[in-house]
Amino acid sequence: MQIATLLGALKQFPDLDLSALLLNAGRLADELTQRGIPVAICDESRMGVVQLFRAVTAHLRRIQPHILHSHRYKENILGAFAGRPSSSVLRVQTYHGLEERLSGWAGFKMNLYNGINRAVGKMTADGIVGVSSEITSVLARLYPSADVRCIRNGIDLAHVVPTVERLEKRAQLGIPSGTFVVGTVGRLMPIKGLEYLIDAFGRFRRQPGRAESKLLIVGDGPLRAELGRYSDGHGLSRSVEFLGMRTDVYDMMGAFDVFALSSLHEGVPMVLLEAMALGVPIVASRVGGISEILEDKKEAVLVPAKDAEALAGAIGMIAGSPERRAELTRAARERVRTQFSIQSSAMQMREMYRTLSARRGSS
Repeated sequence: MQIATLLGALKQFPDLDLSALLLNAGRLADELTQRGIPVAICDESRMGVVQLFRAVTAHLRRIQPHILHSHRYKENILGAFAGRPSSSVLRVQTYHGLEERLSGWAGFKMNLYNGINRAVGKMTADGIVGVSSEITSVLARLYPSADVRCIRNGIDLAHVVPTVERLEKRAQLGIPSGTFVVGTVGRLMPIKGLEYLIDAFGRFRRQPGRAESKLLIVGDGPLRAELGRYSDGHGLSRSVEFLGMRTDVYDMMGAFDVFALSSLHEGVPMVLLEAMALGVPIVASRVGGISEILEDKKEAVLVPAKDAEALAGAIGMIAGSPERRAELTRAARERVRTQFSIQSSAMQMREMYRTLSARRGSS
């Protein structure tokens, strides 16, 4: 969503001619097409590594970009090597988070990919973007010869609106009147710390008067089955619902009484900016870039990561005070409106492109 929103905002500048190359079809391709961005797809699911490399190389030779901006390690690596025939291409990479620590074979592969990505970045990247100050400071040490900047994620407030009323959506979901709904949205990955959220929700339900409550988890990922077993093991099978991928995310978030983010690390999560814009009270881990966009006790309640007791207490505090909820959402809406618009992010990105191009032209 950040890529789609950013490209939509960059489209306003007449000196930029935009196009996107994706490695699979899906929601992003649809979003970009709707925003008038030309899209090409090299479907990695139908190609081997060599075939994918050749397809990307052929596409880049056809369009001859001046700037090649990639997101994620696989795209960074492909863009660096596939773009070599045109050595004049400026290469920019965006990092939306820091490396996730995994164990076993998955950890070995991730460490290998990240190692290659860092080596490629040091050799080829002209510009590096971090979406939070924390991430940017790490990147500045890793890539001392590149132009490293912090350009935070932004949202298009005109697009972040629900399509149905809150009570109607809750009725569609079969949620009884008076039920307190804790919700979250995201990939079911280890770094999201969802086991701590499930644990916290169980503790919250044991608080007096909280038995009529639900936890809605929107999203999918490799931990779906494991988290389901974890929820069942905590006796929460009837009160925790896994809703999978949804196209009505804003409607879903509008049905929440509190948005909970239990991540172990984050950059600047789009979903938090969206929750701020939608007026949903937020409880989140105090990690990464989250404290850069939300001030504890002013726009949200922030708690230590991996602390289910603190998370349960924060949810309980919000549940027990409608006045507090109103104060938090009012302040959060104002902050996202004034400090995290996609127009500001797009202007900073365009300025980076122009600066890099000017340096290349004078060298």
